[in-house]
Amino acid sequence: GVRRVGSEMCIRDRSPTGYMHIGNLRTALFEFLIAKHEGGDFLLRIEDTDQERKVEGAVDVIYKTLKECGLNWDEGPDIGGDFGPYVQSERLPMYKGYAEDLIKLGGAHYCFCSEEEIEAQRKEAESLGISFKFNDPCKHLSAEEVQAKLDAGEPYVIRQTIKDVGETYFDDEVYGRIEVDGDVLDEQILIKSDGYPTYNFANIIDDHQMQISHVVRGNEYLSSTPKYNLIYDAYGWQRPTYVHLSLIHISEPTRRTPISY
Repeated sequence: GVRRVGSEMCIRDRSPTGYMHIGNLRTALFEFLIAKHEGGDFLLRIEDTDQERKVEGAVDVIYKTLKECGLNWDEGPDIGGDFGPYVQSERLPMYKGYAEDLIKLGGAHYCFCSEEEIEAQRKEAESLGISFKFNDPCKHLSAEEVQAKLDAGEPYVIRQTIKDVGETYFDDEVYGRIEVDGDVLDEQILIKSDGYPTYNFANIIDDHQMQISHVVRGNEYLSSTPKYNLIYDAYGWQRPTYVHLSLIHISEPTRRTPISY
């Protein structure tokens, strides 16, 4: 059953990097209804890990809009709860620790590659007419080589390590069983060079820590979910129940193209 459902007010394309729109509100509505129907808790978490794109006042709009629509949360930054803090920028040390644990488990690695090295691979893929997937040479570094680079103060990110996955699948409450070729998954960044976690990694850690049983979000994250599951599996954690929603398309008579949220 539903234990807790978290509100996906994420930093990337919702809340602090832009003002709340109808797609965010619909997602929050489904989260609220699922939680209340099953006797679970509905919580609000502010996901502000993308500091460069933060929009002043956007968080206040989230609070105001949800309250005006009657979507009152049981836990959140303003009212507290047993699983706070509920603002990701206030949880930073925890993410780094979990990332280092994931490295020890073989699910992540340090990457010291420059943007120029990554771009060179991208251009090579384009010239060959193939899809770009970064082949990180750093995952082949020995422990001694990694430590030497860390001791020298070389900048780095922490990337997910994906190898020998093969065919994999997961179940979604809306789309059913989704089958994926694990060999095509890219090794996403988990901890950025500024020490902040990416949306993808922070949400996994927070959803586990906050005992989220149901994750409700837009279907643009269907392709990323297999990578999330590999992280859950590496830690030995239970995967949540996924509910991916279709996007909202609005056509206006005065516009030539539809608006997508």
